Parts: sequence; structure tokens; C-alpha cells
Amino acid sequence: MTKMFKSLLITLVMLPGFSAYAQKKDLAYYQCAFFESYKSGTMAPWPALIAEMEKSGSQDIAWQTEIVKAMYGLVGYQIGLGEKDVARKYVDKADRILDELLEKNPRNAQLHALSGAFYGFKISLATYKAPFLGPKSLSHIEKAISLDPNEPAGYIEKGNSLMYRPAAFGGNKEEGLALFRKALVLMDARPNKKCDWQKLLLRTFIVKALYETKRDNEAQTFVKQMEKEYGSMEWIKRFAGAKYFDGK
Repeated sequence: MTKMFKSLLITLVMLPGFSAYAQKKDLAYYQCAFFESYKSGTMAPWPALIAEMEKSGSQDIAWQTEIVKAMYGLVGYQIGLGEKDVARKYVDKADRILDELLEKNPRNAQLHALSGAFYGFKISLATYKAPFLGPKSLSHIEKAISLDPNEPAGYIEKGNSLMYRPAAFGGNKEEGLALFRKALVLMDARPNKKCDWQKLLLRTFIVKALYETKRDNEAQTFVKQMEKEYGSMEWIKRFAGAKYFDGK
């Protein structure tokens, strides 16, 4: 019986499906799952992936930060679709995680940048709160940049703030684009990551910013460069706005 059991176990482990199941889903697994999904133009798997990560119960800062980053990507997508009720749930969850992480890591630039971003999401969900939440968002973003001038996240969020804040309140698309470019230079200077969906997201921010600052030719060239690396980018039309691609 012992020999039969051992033989059965070896057979199961050799089966591709069982082997994949037995493999531990580490941080790299989820980073690549988010990346492949985003690259293909669908966010459908993200809620389940986030739920899996939450269920693991890991309190590791890198793990918890990755959960918040994923919520950041998903919330932006949901707000774009007008799914504010669903987005609000993730904003509340991210809030709780960020509060705990920042309490333990008050000098973490990336966490401050994310906190600034989520205050921005709260404004998108309730614009009347802008006078109260706007300064808090900017405070975290500036804190992120001062803590680590080489961390791209602070520049990305400051760029987002300038891109989408009304001009009457200090919005400036040209300055926002410049900050996106600065963040990309910093990302490119780092060792290449196998599955960097945030770099892909930043590049889509740049494409949209190029169109919105009337740099159509540069935007088209930028998209072609992305396609050489990532493959078809048809979905970027939805992100940047199909009107920019009409007749191109």
C-alpha cells in the first residue's frame, strides 16, 4: 500500500495541473498575472486576484503594498467606467491598509504617493470634498517626493493631479506631462522587472497626456514603440479616448 501511495503521489505531482496548483503563488506570480491581464486590455481577473492576495493573510510590507497598488489600478478603471459604488469599496479597503502601513512605515515614499492617489480617487467619487481632500492629497504627494526624489510614484501622482485638476485650481497639463516623463526616466533607470504593469500604466498616462497637449504625432510614435514591446495596443484607444485615433 505504501508503494502504491508513493507511486500515485509521484504521478499526481508530475501532472501539469497538479504541479501548478501545488506551486506557491508568490508575489512575482501575482505581479505577472496583473501585468498579463492589463497588457491584454482586460481587468476582469483583478478582483479575484486581489481577493486571493488578501486571503493569504500575509502582513509583509511588499505584499500589502502590492495589494494597494492593484486596488489603485482597479479603482482608476472602475471610476473610468462609472462604477463608483464598486470603486468606493476598494477605496475604503485601501484606506485601512494604507493607514496601518504608514503607521509602521511613516517614511516610505511609495506609501505616501499611494495615499495621495487615493485621496484623489475620493475627490473623483465626491467632488464637493475637493477643498478638504485636495490639500491632503497634495501633502502626501509632496512628502513622497521629498522623502525619495528617485521614487517615480510621487511624480506620477503629482502629474495626475496637475493633468486633471481644473486650471483655475492650479491644473497644468504641460507640467503634468513633464512629470510623467520624469517618472518614466526614473523607471527606465531601474533594473528591468519581468512584469511591470505600473510602467505600462505610466506609458498609457503619457499617451493620453500627449494627445491632450496636442502632440498627436508623438503620441502615435509612442504607441508604436509600446506595440513593439507589448504587442497590440488596440485597447489604448478606450483609455486615451477613441476621438484621438479617429482618422489616424
